[in-house]
Amino acid sequence: MITSCANPSCRIPFDYHYGELYRFPKAHRPDEQPPNTHSVQHFWLCGKCATAFSLSYSGTVGVFLQDRSESAPLRECKFVASA
Repeated sequence: MITSCANPSCRIPFDYHYGELYRFPKAHRPDEQPPNTHSVQHFWLCGKCATAFSLSYSGTVGVFLQDRSESAPLRECKFVASA
């Protein structure tokens, strides 16, 4: 369940009227089967953070903030959830 903004520097309470929702595959260990074919995690960026950042997913790293003005991850990568 989403409770707050995914930006570790923000964390304002979730408001579904304001911001952007993201959906990524839920990570599981390589030696285990996924619980089901619909294993996903949901993340939310508040409206203020969504204007400056987006969330990206890497199967080896996890979910991280990406600056919208650049196509590369932030220099100091802010991980949201590990893979």
